Amino acid sequence: MSFYLWKSVKLHSRANWLLQGSFHSRTLLGWTSHTSDKPQNFTLTKTINATPSQVYDVVSEVSKYHEFIPYCIESFVNERNQVDNRPTEAGLRVGFRQYDERYTCKIKCEEKANEEFIVQADSISHTLFQDLSTRWIIRAHPQRHNATQAELLLRFKFRSRLYNSVSSIFGKSVTELVMKAFEKRVFELRKRSLKAATNASNM
Repeated sequence: MSFYLWKSVKLHSRANWLLQGSFHSRTLLGWTSHTSDKPQNFTLTKTINATPSQVYDVVSEVSKYHEFIPYCIESFVNERNQVDNRPTEAGLRVGFRQYDERYTCKIKCEEKANEEFIVQADSISHTLFQDLSTRWIIRAHPQRHNATQAELLLRFKFRSRLYNSVSSIFGKSVTELVMKAFEKRVFELRKRSLKAATNASNM
């Protein structure tokens, strides 16, 4: 989803200090640049020990995000696809200290051939950002059986030039935090499923 920049609230306390002198910002890809008016992009690819369909189920079911996403205090789905019941419009409420904001996104869930799935989320209601989106590409790992290669792309641009000046410092850590939360959720659900199957076989 497009709501993982809750950590941006910390920019209030750090922005003025960082802007007292000139500085460079480094992106996840290792490029160094000055402040840009273009949206910033951060990409992270991770191998997850679960099938692509299991990962896809976790990523696409936005209504459950409040159960495992840090500082997410509410998650909701406004509209679903009538064919596959995947969300087409959904959102979150994020709370952190004095920060409390709801985000709504248009969601596009695609099931392609060869166990490849895409979940695209584009924010349609926000005050902090001019551009905010996430894109998950979920596919079978090319070398490991029952494993997934998950790619997360985070794209954002703040309305505030001040925030844009320092946000690249936090982009990498936020992307990593999001991936870790989803990976942990997949593992927890797999563990529950295996335990339930074991209990059923012992009855």
